[in-house]
Amino acid sequence: MKSHISATIDSGLLEDLKRFGQEERRTRSQIIEMALERYLRERTKTDDEIVTSAGCFAGEFSREETYAR
Repeated sequence: MKSHISATIDSGLLEDLKRFGQEERRTRSQIIEMALERYLRERTKTDDEIVTSAGCFAGEFSREETYAR
């Protein structure tokens, strides 16, 4: 169930929000909710999470090197 809130934001930010909403065909509520979810998810990352990147490995390694102890 969704809840109603009221917030005060900078007028320039509101204009950006309106423009982005029109471009993406999303409501202001949808955009704010997605942004807040992302912000909270990033703030609650733990140290045991594995961070990945879009890069690719260009080197070489062997199974022996990987599992050698």
